[in-house]
Amino acid sequence: MDIEIRTIDEAEGLQTPEGVMKSLVVGCNLAVMHLVIPAGLEVPPPAHPGEGVLYCLSGELDVVSGGKTVTISSGTAMLVPSGTEVGIKNRQDAAVNALLISSPPAVRSVEELEKLIARHKG
Repeated sequence: MDIEIRTIDEAEGLQTPEGVMKSLVVGCNLAVMHLVIPAGLEVPPPAHPGEGVLYCLSGELDVVSGGKTVTISSGTAMLVPSGTEVGIKNRQDAAVNALLISSPPAVRSVEELEKLIARHKG
């Protein structure tokens, strides 16, 4: 596998129910996605099969898990253990920027992400 370098501006974005997702880098065991979470967005907790880290780049984001809500803000990272149900709420008037780092990767490309979203809609 070659070293992969990509900026947020270079990455292709996809509009999802959770906001705009950009696949920054994807390896065999790890994926890094950039998220732009719109103002007022609320996503109920789904279970995530792999381990992940949610890192808030800007703004504040409520994270809901196990009936508890914690708020993470710019510069804060949160570990999400494998199989944990996690939802998000953006109570701000502006979008929140975050990185989602997952292992193993749930998807390996924008095309795979599009197919995954289509399956959940239909």
